[in-house]
Amino acid sequence: MNARKLAFEVLRRVEEGGAYASRALDAALAGAGARDPREAGLATELVYGTLRRALALDAALAPHSRRPVAALDPPARIALRLGAYQLLVLRTPAHAAVGEAVALVKAVDHGRAAGYVNAVLRALARAPGFPEPPPLATDPAGHVAAAEALPRWLAEEWVAWLGPEEALALARAMNGPAPLCLRAATDRDGLVARLRAAGIDAAPAPRAPEGVRVTGAPVAAVARAAGDLAFQVQDEAAQLVTLFAAGELRGAKARVLDACAAPGGKAFHLAELLAPGSEVVAVELHPRKADALAREAARRGLAGIRVICADAARPVPGLEPGSFDAVLVDAPCAGLGTLRRHPELKLRRAPEDLPRMAALQREIAASAARYAGAGAPVTYSICSLSRVEGPDVVRGLLETGFRRAPPPAGFPADVLTPDGDLLTLPSRHGTDGFFAARLMR
Repeated sequence: MNARKLAFEVLRRVEEGGAYASRALDAALAGAGARDPREAGLATELVYGTLRRALALDAALAPHSRRPVAALDPPARIALRLGAYQLLVLRTPAHAAVGEAVALVKAVDHGRAAGYVNAVLRALARAPGFPEPPPLATDPAGHVAAAEALPRWLAEEWVAWLGPEEALALARAMNGPAPLCLRAATDRDGLVARLRAAGIDAAPAPRAPEGVRVTGAPVAAVARAAGDLAFQVQDEAAQLVTLFAAGELRGAKARVLDACAAPGGKAFHLAELLAPGSEVVAVELHPRKADALAREAARRGLAGIRVICADAARPVPGLEPGSFDAVLVDAPCAGLGTLRRHPELKLRRAPEDLPRMAALQREIAASAARYAGAGAPVTYSICSLSRVEGPDVVRGLLETGFRRAPPPAGFPADVLTPDGDLLTLPSRHGTDGFFAARLMR
């Protein structure tokens, strides 16, 4: 299976099966076995590039297609996008880009579609180019959407919230690769030294005290170089959320509730921060995820983590109200802050998703707050970037009796809004996009 065939199959799993691109690609590369690193690199570029630029590719194909690209059968649509990406972005010779796309469609018994794909891509090859975006000054959302292949509704949201220039920078950053960031559980300096000794470009993260940024090396190479030094792959913004929620408890014996805990990164971080004898109660709704979290905590030797399978939007069996020193609600969200890692989300999300997610977030935060002790912070966090899910949820909570709690002493000021909320943007901070607010009753 060559790189184009592998990318085609991964994109079909993403579109037809609802898979995450990262997981589908990792599984496909592992299943393909040993291969030329250049082939693996091309497959990765084709998968992520095609997803990141899908809407712009559709716009470039539109003048040459009798039917809207979005209305075609998935195999034909995917083949057209792959061919267009190679023609317009990678500058692949037309005979190779077109011929391979046609072969991919033929291989899945789409004979008539193969002819259509051939005709459309040949027409594009004769007049290659993306449509010119409207001017940023006169149509900022239209410019951001067209220039960076963003849904118009999301471009409008970011422009209204952050302004045209910041929205454009954010959309552009979302179309770049996400850096590899680690959390060193015990010895950050030692881990950085070992990685550098192995020829890996590694440096301390600028804000998270356990964070390490790695450039140009896969996780497998990092693991080999790290040896017996423990680490976890976790974006710096996710590490900052944990510190925002409970940073003042570092080294103290305490009880912390993680109300939406899977896959467990923040719960593990909390357990590492607290003194021996502390307890982190990790609540997870889905039984399989709860079991996996419990197994991973045991494997890491984190005896202070107790996993409860329950709905955090309802009273949690066995938990006493007012019994925790901090509560973290890392709520389910639209994931719009992780488009670098999950570009397929901008093709799946719709405006109506945001109020639905926000209602669930408010419900969970209000319910979990009952377990915070007097004066204990309740931190609401999402890895999404919209006013509906972030600031509007906080505004609603404030109207029901919550008030803002100050951030922990010494928390990085450049990721705080004027209201004292946490806001990270890849365009400003090089991290995933997170929003969090620290509240109390």
